[in-house]
Amino acid sequence: MPLQIPHPNTPLHLYRHLLRESTYLPPLCRPWIASRIQQRFRDCRSKNPASYVKQAHASLRYLRSANAGHISRLEHLCLLATGRIGKRRRILATSQLSHRPPADTAELERSRVEAVLETSRSDRTTDALNTPDAANAIVSPSHRHDWLDNWSLDMITTLAQSQAKHQGNNWPKAMRRGLDTTKVTSGTNCFGRPYGPRLVRNKLKRHWAAVLNSLLPPLPQGEWDHLASLVKGDANVNELIIPPRRPVAQPLQHSDPDLANSQWDWSQHVLQPARVIERGSARRWKSLTGEEDQDPRGHGRPIGLRVMGPRRLQRVYGRIWAMSPVMKKQPGKEKWSVSWGEPEQRISAPSTSDLVFFQGVTNNGKVLSKAGASSQG
Repeated sequence: MPLQIPHPNTPLHLYRHLLRESTYLPPLCRPWIASRIQQRFRDCRSKNPASYVKQAHASLRYLRSANAGHISRLEHLCLLATGRIGKRRRILATSQLSHRPPADTAELERSRVEAVLETSRSDRTTDALNTPDAANAIVSPSHRHDWLDNWSLDMITTLAQSQAKHQGNNWPKAMRRGLDTTKVTSGTNCFGRPYGPRLVRNKLKRHWAAVLNSLLPPLPQGEWDHLASLVKGDANVNELIIPPRRPVAQPLQHSDPDLANSQWDWSQHVLQPARVIERGSARRWKSLTGEEDQDPRGHGRPIGLRVMGPRRLQRVYGRIWAMSPVMKKQPGKEKWSVSWGEPEQRISAPSTSDLVFFQGVTNNGKVLSKAGASSQG
């Protein structure tokens, strides 16, 4: 049955509907989706709200379809909340893959000395450019600080190589295999001369920008462990249960059925074909529109809707955990190790009638001898 809730007309009414729908989401994605609704409403208050009402109505229909049990849309919301796609993916990439601040005074002093040496090297380059033979000399200009200096290229390279080995066909981001920068920097221009320093730097920035666009950033250790406990069943059972929908308030005085029949607009059936009017009641769009068939027999159950039990929700979390890495620095080394989620493969035990097909075979799949098979039987 469709939700018997008044259609929101004003932006504030629509905002309340969005917040109400976010309370029915699973606990994994509920805080992030609710915070995004609040942030988007505050950002659009100073602008013209009429231009965002249509987009908000589409988001409301999307949330209602996910809460009704649409697997693909619910998984998409979980991907947004865990940072596999969307805004949080960029936030996690900035916080997890950028250069770490100095851990102690010695490391801070070392970075300061390197900055001084880089400055002196730039000064010598400037003096060389002022000499008469500077036109014939090959001198690299001083390196200017840009956005690429803020990222840890060692972490990005290690994570990209690991993602290329573990990625699946259904992942939201696909990492390319070629990560060697020598193919990008080595080459000649149309005059047969090697690339200049500025062109090499621009090519490197374009290369790493493409890598970052295909990268799945690592999760914080605490969040990764919590997701693993949800998949393995070690977490609280209440976190795998979607809250039930609260009953809709009913008016004290029931409306007259004759009045409801008199509000039927017959002009639409005259001006538009039936396929346009009944499009919202099709199986593909039922979960988004909430419309029902006029024919009692109907078109059937909406496509994509499932009963969201704890086991089905665990399968959704398992697919997301397989896309989520965590990075640790190896003790005593400058290298990084990457760990990906591996959902437990549960194989059901065969029934008594099916054990007949496994007679004469060990648990490892080896065929027993005749004496062993007779003793096993």
